[in-house]
Amino acid sequence: MAENGTLKSVRDQTLVHTWVLEPKTEGVLTKAGLENIAEHKYVSGRYTHLDNLLNPIWTYLTNLLPMWLAPNMVTTFGGMHCGLSYAILWYYSPNFDQPTPDWVVLLSGYCTIAYYTLDCMDGKQARRTGASSPLGQLFDHGFDCICNLAHASNVAAFLVLGDTHWYLAMQTSLQFAFFMAQWEEYYTHILPHATGDWVGVTEVNYTMGLVAMILSMVDREACFIRPLSAVLPSALSASLPSVLTNLELRYVSISIWIFMLLTLISLSIIRVAKYVKSVPVFLSAVSKLLSPFLLMVSSFLLPSMVFESHARYCSVAAGLLFSLITKKMIVFSMAKMAFAAIQLEVLPFVLLCIWIRCDTNITKEGATLFLGIMCCWSAYRLTRWAGTAIDQICKRLDIYCLTIKKKTKAA
Repeated sequence: MAENGTLKSVRDQTLVHTWVLEPKTEGVLTKAGLENIAEHKYVSGRYTHLDNLLNPIWTYLTNLLPMWLAPNMVTTFGGMHCGLSYAILWYYSPNFDQPTPDWVVLLSGYCTIAYYTLDCMDGKQARRTGASSPLGQLFDHGFDCICNLAHASNVAAFLVLGDTHWYLAMQTSLQFAFFMAQWEEYYTHILPHATGDWVGVTEVNYTMGLVAMILSMVDREACFIRPLSAVLPSALSASLPSVLTNLELRYVSISIWIFMLLTLISLSIIRVAKYVKSVPVFLSAVSKLLSPFLLMVSSFLLPSMVFESHARYCSVAAGLLFSLITKKMIVFSMAKMAFAAIQLEVLPFVLLCIWIRCDTNITKEGATLFLGIMCCWSAYRLTRWAGTAIDQICKRLDIYCLTIKKKTKAA
């Protein structure tokens, strides 16, 4: 028993603090990490009333799928909906500053609902086909964090945000909150799904989709590009500060959104603090928020003129790096590996933003070139890291990624 306990403590490195250096590996995962992943059991948080209400529908839809369809393909089909939505929104509004056709907003709303429905079906398909594996968690939550870019683009379309720092605040706060959920699981081993019995990820995703579909039928500019005072009773408007009543409804909506996310972030911090029950461990945990915080803040260092001209590039570069470090947190949580407080992948973007901020001689063409290179580099790092992790996990578990491997009968 003592030997097993010692082996377990050696393999579990989640409480080991490291600022920069992570365990040396042949790929991206250590041998001990792969063993931990092989033994990993997913534990979800509480479900809401809507989850329980829709569960029979998700089960019914899952039973319509062919038995040969791999659960990770169900996840992929869901992610493809987000990819389609994002690509079309990019085409019609490359820099978030062009009016989006009604049918595009309607399609984006449908894609959000379809994506989340398929996201709720992949685990059921895994259990139905006997193909459940820890890789499914990486695939599922890995797609979730990349699909946040599509969700942010969708919200920008139906709220008519334009190429403003308000859009950046909405996207980075969403991705930071998603990282926080994985950070919480890293320490508590439970992924939070909901706050209470009425509000959770199901409500948020379906609400975003339904609101987009409804707003595709109205004049969105007339609805949201007007001050708060235009919809408040005159007596109430007169009693509020002018800085609030003059704020346009689209920005009021984003302020409410950010306040909700800050509440979720605070709750995650409180739950982790209660779980670890140690000041040094808690401070080490907080240090792991440094990299996503730097990503979030550095984007705002860009001058307004640069950001307005390159909003899409800034969004993609920061969004892909957020996705990368979030995927690392997901995998390292399963692998029980030490996650460095400073993720080196984010430093080039941070330094680029500082350089553009400080160098008054940089031209628009120069900013375009370097931000474009940063987008390509971020995409390369993300796909390279995720591909290597998937390959290592598949070899260790003796499974295929997108198909169900037939089990060989013992002789």
